[in-house]
Amino acid sequence: MSGQANTPIHDHLIRGHDYLAQRPEFSLIGRTNTLQQLTAILTRRDANNILLVGSGGVGCSALCLGLEERKSAEDAPYDLISKRFFWLDSDGLFASGNPNTINDSFQKTLKTLARTPDSVLIIEDMRDFIEASRSNGASNLINALMRAVRKKDTQVIIESRDADLNVVLSAHSDMREYYTVLDLSEPAADELLDIVAQTARRRLEPFHKIRITDSAIAAALELTEKYRVRDMGLNRAQPERTLTLLDRALTSYRLRAHSKDPSIVVLEAELAALAQDASNAARMDELKAKIQDLSHSWQTRQQAIKKLFQELRSGEESIRRLDNELETQLLKEAEARQSAGEDNEAKSSTAAMNRFMLDTVNIDSEIITRIKQKIAQYESLVKEKKDEFEAQTKAINDQLALEQEQVLMEFSAISGIPVTKLTQDERKKLLHLDAQLAQRVFGQEVAITKLANQVRVAKAGLQAPNKPQASFLFLGPSGVGKTEIAKALTAELFDDENALLRFDMSEYMEKHAVAKLIGAPPGYEGYEAGGILTNEMRKNPRRIILFDEIEKAHPDVFNVFLQILDDARLTDNRGLTVSFRDSIIMMTTNIGTQHFLGESNFSVAEELAMADLEEVYRPEFLNRFNGRQNIVCFKTLSLSIIEMIATREISKLNQMVQTTMPNLTISMDASALSAMCRDHYKPVNGARGITGYIEGVIKPEIANTVLFAEQSSGTISIGYDEAARSAVMSLPDGQRVESALTTGP
Repeated sequence: MSGQANTPIHDHLIRGHDYLAQRPEFSLIGRTNTLQQLTAILTRRDANNILLVGSGGVGCSALCLGLEERKSAEDAPYDLISKRFFWLDSDGLFASGNPNTINDSFQKTLKTLARTPDSVLIIEDMRDFIEASRSNGASNLINALMRAVRKKDTQVIIESRDADLNVVLSAHSDMREYYTVLDLSEPAADELLDIVAQTARRRLEPFHKIRITDSAIAAALELTEKYRVRDMGLNRAQPERTLTLLDRALTSYRLRAHSKDPSIVVLEAELAALAQDASNAARMDELKAKIQDLSHSWQTRQQAIKKLFQELRSGEESIRRLDNELETQLLKEAEARQSAGEDNEAKSSTAAMNRFMLDTVNIDSEIITRIKQKIAQYESLVKEKKDEFEAQTKAINDQLALEQEQVLMEFSAISGIPVTKLTQDERKKLLHLDAQLAQRVFGQEVAITKLANQVRVAKAGLQAPNKPQASFLFLGPSGVGKTEIAKALTAELFDDENALLRFDMSEYMEKHAVAKLIGAPPGYEGYEAGGILTNEMRKNPRRIILFDEIEKAHPDVFNVFLQILDDARLTDNRGLTVSFRDSIIMMTTNIGTQHFLGESNFSVAEELAMADLEEVYRPEFLNRFNGRQNIVCFKTLSLSIIEMIATREISKLNQMVQTTMPNLTISMDASALSAMCRDHYKPVNGARGITGYIEGVIKPEIANTVLFAEQSSGTISIGYDEAARSAVMSLPDGQRVESALTTGP
């Protein structure tokens, strides 16, 4: 108890002007409208406390600091100027781990706020505060805070990540009544560019001492907006995502540039380009001589910098040693004076007065004076060497500038996407989108053309406001390319088909299936997790979404579809809204499949399938697909198309084999391939029948051949025995191996 009684009680509040002074480089850029919203809420009579929700890196903490900064503006309203902002030092509050000390300190905090007119308490991470309260046996802190809010002793702004919103809201039953939830989204494009440019030049350039060009900033923004990678730093919200990429690009560029003269790199690239032509011998000799001179100068400078660095560190080490020596000597002399004073207490008052005068004027001994002189000399030397070192490194850094190329190289290293793909002209890619899709999806020219045109309309900014960029409903037989076209489009637009957000609607057949998409209602199991669809869209609103086989979904799910297709927005179970305006929605259905299989006239089959659709789905749902213009019927694949698909699959198999055995080739002649397709293609299975045969029959035989054949080079020929309906392998030495895996008629 005595230890507790002696524990000091603090209010653990950091005054707003002190908190801002600790961050001299801070300046809120943009966010004018959001700042006005915050000010308006704080000025209300009721529900004037704020629950600020956003993804990590979106700027919740910056906005609160912006409120304090805004108070100094000439046009700041008096209602804001009168507010007294306080940040809660949560780490200090819970540092003791003693529930009584924590409670007493928090009560003092609330009393300080209550005595301060127009006080506003800011808690930066409310989930941490709640969990720390509970784990330290101080759960009543939440009740005390809410009691202060109800009594209007203070106002409170609490910050929470959207994933933690349910934890915060469920901490107290009155949370929704007294707090206004403000969902902070990523800045708009123009505002984002301004934020990144100014913040990067204020924070990153002084740290790395390297200039950042406009092209580098534009490239970083484009890459982080278009692509999502699993790297933790690049998974945060904007603008933090772009700033992280720039920071990492600057670091890599800085390390490369400080190990080799950038001018030499440029000259070596030119030399490599000229090496292809013998007529450039004179220019090549000139470049080699120049590279040699630059290399010599660079090595001389590097040696000088390293020598300066060693001298600088040696001087700093000497200062540390002398500081320790001085401290020891001071302690030794103090003990000696104390001992002398005790031994000579009976001496004359004159001697006592002399000691008093000596201690008062604090005259150093000869040894201490000598040590201090040495320290001063070393400090002067260290300053001189440091100035020389910074001048040398500045001479190098002044030649450097982060360009688009370095940003692309860094992002390629992080994401694994080749630089050649990252540098593709987006306009050219869109212009040739039809041709690229046709290389993966055969025989569906109408679907490809409609899809490519709609994507180009959206990318040109001509899509309807508050609608998805495009919405399509695909119907037709199984295995004709409905799902494949979604993967192909994702690969073209995002360079990774795994970026496709796919939902198999056979998993949403029950009535409660809607909860899986948007989250369970409060009080139900799974409420805290949120919805799969809404969570994914909050992480990345620029998606291609495929809802596969929608006829299997429960009818209640279609109410969600209607809202997405009409308003391009959806509100999850926690009240947070997600946007689908930057997404492309695709749905597939097997309704009407029988008409395409049993009717030779495609137009007639199309009409019959559309009639079936109208019987199953409501008109308002079908009309959401661009007035039914984007309801696309896929054709049954002809035998010639199946042969094209089989040829592509054999080519893929050949590439796989050559990855492990470069001297081995797989080939299949046209007649054998045609016979195989003719025997194993059934329209009801689509392309899956022939790809399944290659996977289940041919590929195992190739695997056995590759693993066990003595020959590791040459060509493995794949034939086809029509009588046995079986693939036949011919090894490079002419040996004939018949497939053990045959299929019946």
